[in-house]
Amino acid sequence: MKTAHYLAIVVAIATVSQGDIRGSNPPWWTCLCLHGSGINIRSSPCGPIIGTGSSGSCFRHASGKQTCFLTDDFRSHEYFSFHYGGRIGWTAGHLLKYGDNC
Repeated sequence: MKTAHYLAIVVAIATVSQGDIRGSNPPWWTCLCLHGSGINIRSSPCGPIIGTGSSGSCFRHASGKQTCFLTDDFRSHEYFSFHYGGRIGWTAGHLLKYGDNC
């Protein structure tokens, strides 16, 4: 039984560290960090690109969450909003992870 508990903890930690907050509802002001390189930051879900970022860049969640269809890859993505350089930026949840260095 103890082995199953340890395995569950390891799987949970690996999932969080790899980054992917899709399906979650983070509270306002939660620290969200980019996970990857060359990540597009948009002015709205599936909107124009206003910047790019990489792993290590963290921002405070602005409470927005919306699903949209991105024609670049013909897939539906769940986007999350965050405070980005004095405005609101949006990035797909599979490119974000929870952080603690905001």
